[in-house]
Amino acid sequence: FADAEKIVDYLGDLGISHLYLSPILTAEPGSTHGYDVTDPTAVSADLGGAEGLAGLAEAARSRGLGLIVDIVPNHAGIGLPQHNPWWWDVLRHGRDSRYAQFFDIDWSADAQGRIVLPVLGSDADLAQLRIDGDVLRYHSMSFPIAPGTAGGDATAVHDRQHYKLRGWRTGVCGYRRFFSVTALAGLRQENPEVFDATHTEVARWFAEGLVDGLRVDHPDGLSDPAGYLTRLRDLVGPRAWIVIEKILAVGEPLDPSLPIDGTTGYEVLREIGGLFVDPAGADSLTTLVTSAGFRYPEAQESLRQLKIATATHILSGDLARLCRTIEHATGVG
Repeated sequence: FADAEKIVDYLGDLGISHLYLSPILTAEPGSTHGYDVTDPTAVSADLGGAEGLAGLAEAARSRGLGLIVDIVPNHAGIGLPQHNPWWWDVLRHGRDSRYAQFFDIDWSADAQGRIVLPVLGSDADLAQLRIDGDVLRYHSMSFPIAPGTAGGDATAVHDRQHYKLRGWRTGVCGYRRFFSVTALAGLRQENPEVFDATHTEVARWFAEGLVDGLRVDHPDGLSDPAGYLTRLRDLVGPRAWIVIEKILAVGEPLDPSLPIDGTTGYEVLREIGGLFVDPAGADSLTTLVTSAGFRYPEAQESLRQLKIATATHILSGDLARLCRTIEHATGVG
């Protein structure tokens, strides 16, 4: 924030209207992007904290500029569990944690009802676990030991926990991820308690006039995107500028009923990008692509097969969970 303050005059001279900030809530230590939020209740101290944000907002306003902030409602960073207090509490207390309903956990992925964490190089890596006080350590990751479950070697202690560490190649995961990124766990924004807890800081920005708008990361990952955006609009008010990360296909319209001001503009970039492609290169590029075995008439079928492969391999755990949910609801299976 302090570095950004130093160039506010320069940005103002360019004639821009707003500064866009990537996610500014507390993220994993050393994060270079901020999308791995570990504490959504506080502005990152590494960036300057709440005071730094207020200073930047004031400096921007002095030049007639506003702030647009990126928020991440779909997932939280759990790559280093010890840095996410909500996730840590769930791993320590299991279903009894007050945050057990905050994350989209698939308790049925393990026969004993433990949270499956696909973080090991292979299942054999359980032998590399070591006990360090009241935690289990695996390389840079730490996992809590639940009260009353200590005693014996690390493997024995692990087997008593509310979680089960597995090899990442097994295809089994005990929680919804951001696509296949194991270090990002899905949040249940359809739960009003989760929405309130993860948006208290966001609400403060608007109440204090620090921020003018929001860029919402990946709302399509949520159970009810439209419901979430409606709650968000109610929270920040009718004057806030809200755009969402939405990848629209060619010819796909944006739902006009959504209480937002548009998308982040991927579809516009697709068109603008074409201006920088020299049409004189079409023949040589076509020759290169076809020489590699690509056949345009087969493109749609190739796309279909890629989607099937993604669903059945990369997202096989999610597909299996969906099937179990349907079987449970219908009594089939």
